Amino acid sequence: MVELCHPDKMIAAAKRGDLTVLEEMTHCYGQRLAAEGRRRCRTPEEAEDAVQDALLSAGQHLTDFRGEGSLEGWLVRMVANACHRLRRGRKNDPTLHVFDKVLEADQASPERQVAEGELLGVLAEVMEELSPTDRLILLLAEGRGDTGPEIGEELGLTAQAVRSRLSRARKRVRAELSERLEQPEPGA
Repeated sequence: MVELCHPDKMIAAAKRGDLTVLEEMTHCYGQRLAAEGRRRCRTPEEAEDAVQDALLSAGQHLTDFRGEGSLEGWLVRMVANACHRLRRGRKNDPTLHVFDKVLEADQASPERQVAEGELLGVLAEVMEELSPTDRLILLLAEGRGDTGPEIGEELGLTAQAVRSRLSRARKRVRAELSERLEQPEPGA
């Protein structure tokens, strides 16, 4: 007989720190977590690693789950974060860099590439200052083009809450970028 998933029971067990709930979470949400890993990670192997990392992290942080959103949404966010950590960890992988590239006429000049790199660095700093939820909302809206209802469903928020948080996050990022990128007047 197939065991039914009981989110309320799993949430109660998670809040108690009962590690046996991990097996039920894997049974109930494993396919969704694997799909999220395949969608966000570069390779199937990274996706599998991300799901495992997320489940390990869930086991270590069960008592941190506040029950404000869905347990599935919490786990999906952990998989997304694990994929992000895996991508970030590969930034120094020499096989990812091309050393013998020739600058084509239609490519940006090295100076422009440096300026864009500096802009990205400032943007990364500004994004890190946002709350994790606001950062994720902004990335889902701007990066993937998700709508408010889609983001709300994924994060366990109402569409209106997503729109409000997204508006505030955009306004804050614009203001911070404007302030940090202001160039002093020559001779001033």
